[in-house]
Amino acid sequence: MKKLLTICVLVALSAGAAHAGLDPDGDSMGIYFDPAGNSNCITAGLFTPVNAYLLLANPTAPTDGFGCTLTLQGGPHFVLSVLLARGGLDVDASANGYMVATTAPYPVFADHSELLTMSVMLQGPTPLYFFIGPNGEGTPACRRPVVGGPGGERCCGVSSGDVLLPVASVNGAGCPVADESSSFGAVKALYR
Repeated sequence: MKKLLTICVLVALSAGAAHAGLDPDGDSMGIYFDPAGNSNCITAGLFTPVNAYLLLANPTAPTDGFGCTLTLQGGPHFVLSVLLARGGLDVDASANGYMVATTAPYPVFADHSELLTMSVMLQGPTPLYFFIGPNGEGTPACRRPVVGGPGGERCCGVSSGDVLLPVASVNGAGCPVADESSSFGAVKALYR
């Protein structure tokens, strides 16, 4: 009986694994170091280019634009390049702000859409943290990143759960991930 309960719990927990990478929430932006959304923290050497991907996890509707700020804090670094997906046009003139529109919706691969790719190079051994926040030109009532589509603007979450918390790190002490109310170990302990 104990084995049957354990198997049922494992099957139930794996059913939610169809979501993009680390983030199971709908319309949630995050920075990841792989285009599949599986890694939000890495270790990198100095003067080594690192690709960071801004992904929209589990879009709830077609998406053809986005608005957010992308801020890097911590160690000295160079932003080598920023490539907007789908030939997007950024009308935000600020260095870290984005108000991007495309002519066609972003494709959805494995439950996420790639919005941009940034290449960053560290100049010092200090950790570098990535934050995603609201864009000043977005919906004032939202105070979070937004995405646009045929149905209008939608407020988005961020993968860390709060715009004041980092969503990714390079050479950080720990991976910035959202806190869950119960861990897998806590759920498994209920059936022991």
